[in-house]
Amino acid sequence: MTANQNNKLNAYRAVDAVLEDHETTWQTLPAFAAAVTEFREVIPEINGLAQVQSNGVGAVPEKKAAFALMVEDAVQIAAATHAYAVKEGDYELAARVNHSHSDVVEGREAEVVNRCRDIHAAANENVAGLADYGVTATKLTRLKNKTDAFEGLQPKPRQRIAQRRAATDTLVRRFSTADGILSKRLDRLVLQFRDSAPDFFTEYRTARSIVDNPGGRRSNGETNGTPQPAPQPVS
Repeated sequence: MTANQNNKLNAYRAVDAVLEDHETTWQTLPAFAAAVTEFREVIPEINGLAQVQSNGVGAVPEKKAAFALMVEDAVQIAAATHAYAVKEGDYELAARVNHSHSDVVEGREAEVVNRCRDIHAAANENVAGLADYGVTATKLTRLKNKTDAFEGLQPKPRQRIAQRRAATDTLVRRFSTADGILSKRLDRLVLQFRDSAPDFFTEYRTARSIVDNPGGRRSNGETNGTPQPAPQPVS
């Protein structure tokens, strides 16, 4: 969320706290109660959308970590299999798995995945003779699992970017909905309590008049050097 949206959400929470404290008062006015219900439904929606926005942060590091783990196993198995092939005079196999670390990671992600799968296949075909070289069925299964795991993560950054963009667009609409409920319904209906429940009326107006500036407010009424209008009371 933007700083302005965070400030708005904090203001919504301040209003909601007042509503909670005076629930028995405003429940006597059905139209006000209905608007409160709608307003309170928006707040968790905004929180959920904000969570979706933050979920994209870990996608790229997660993918990089999976890539490194896959490549590490592939390089190790390729080196051991190459040594075995040379010893056995199997030069076709030796050429097939003759990959340095830079060889394995060269090219697009799909090419790296295919290279790791071919290293796995080549070693698996000769697994019976590779035990003395440190390559076991367990290690081969681990390489396969790591390759599968990385391949499964490939679309995640793009998916999360799309989800974050959608959440950002939806947040704008949900804030607009909350603002509309407050300014066009609750701010007007609260006037019904001016005389019958003055404490609630005053606390609600105070909560709605709070101006929270991300840059901080100066004592002379300026924020970051720019004169700011005084907050207007709700009418």
